[in-house]
Amino acid sequence: MLSSNPQIYSCSLPDTFQADLPNLQKLCAGSRLPSGPLRRLSKLQSAHGEAFLHFAKSHSFVDDIYVAWVAQELKTDLLAESWQHSGQKLPSNCSLQYYVYNINLIGTPLNSTFHSIQDHSKWSVSMKEEVQWTCIGDLNRAAEQAWRSGGFICTQNKHIYSAFRSLVINYESCNDASTWI
Repeated sequence: MLSSNPQIYSCSLPDTFQADLPNLQKLCAGSRLPSGPLRRLSKLQSAHGEAFLHFAKSHSFVDDIYVAWVAQELKTDLLAESWQHSGQKLPSNCSLQYYVYNINLIGTPLNSTFHSIQDHSKWSVSMKEEVQWTCIGDLNRAAEQAWRSGGFICTQNKHIYSAFRSLVINYESCNDASTWI
């Protein structure tokens, strides 16, 4: 919460949890939390032992989270799906060691297809199937999103990866060409 410093619209925190969650209690009361780190990477583990990486950025980390941080930290090229219908869409980016390609076209198992401008989800998968990264988050690849707090949760679960990766039909290469998979 210190990195994302959420703006709370409505909140109800039962008395039982108030002592354990003092920062959430402050947010519910309308207070802002003290500034935290620009970004924070946390390693998490589920009750069943599954590993996750959580990327959280503050509004002060002004950059494309996909390119500047997630792809570089995971050490893999990413195919990124995000709503590309508002503001200034960011093109696929091949400027750093690991690239981020915008997905253009999604195909569902029922042979239905749709373009990214019709989809408000925010996720990415590794280009190479060997590493099987899947990330799901709350930031689009758009210039104005660089000033927003948010983040991604990433996993190498092969079933999640397979489900998301199989949806990708077409993506934008770095020379603006459309590439079919």
